[in-house]
Amino acid sequence: MRRILVAVASAAALLAGGAAPAIAGTAPAGAGSPAAAHHGWEPEPFPSFDGAAGLLCDFPVHWDVAQNEVRTKVLTTYPDGTPKRQVAAGPLVLNVSNAATGASIPVDAGGSALIDHGTDGSMVWHVVGPVIARFPEGSSNLPRGLYTIDGVYRIAFSPTGFKTVTLVHGTVHNLCDDLG
Repeated sequence: MRRILVAVASAAALLAGGAAPAIAGTAPAGAGSPAAAHHGWEPEPFPSFDGAAGLLCDFPVHWDVAQNEVRTKVLTTYPDGTPKRQVAAGPLVLNVSNAATGASIPVDAGGSALIDHGTDGSMVWHVVGPVIARFPEGSSNLPRGLYTIDGVYRIAFSPTGFKTVTLVHGTVHNLCDDLG
């Protein structure tokens, strides 16, 4: 099974307070379009990140992208053309560091996800495999932190951006503990 990275409402919105990768729109699948050449799969950019001390961990954090082969594909749309159901797949490896000390670790954030978009701005990700998730204080049912979530689980994003992680089988690990 291809590993998928899960992205949030937008890389900035979700990464600023959610699970990581971002979901982009899809180009029309007309002849000669990049989407047609790749059967509708589109590359998903994943930017580096800097978080101030106190946002996620007690120290500043940074990540660079070591490998990004994440692709997204819209499966169904609403009548206005916006995504209703989407998938994301592909390897994503990040080099995550404590920006104050330089301590760093590689993080596999390439999981597999089926993403259902609500008309109200909500989303539900049905995920298998690892993702990285940024949760500032009060933004999730998990405490503030920078997490790897792995296994079989779902992440529900409310219209206001609150994220609820529900594990079916898996692990949740706060990277702040490793980098502190």
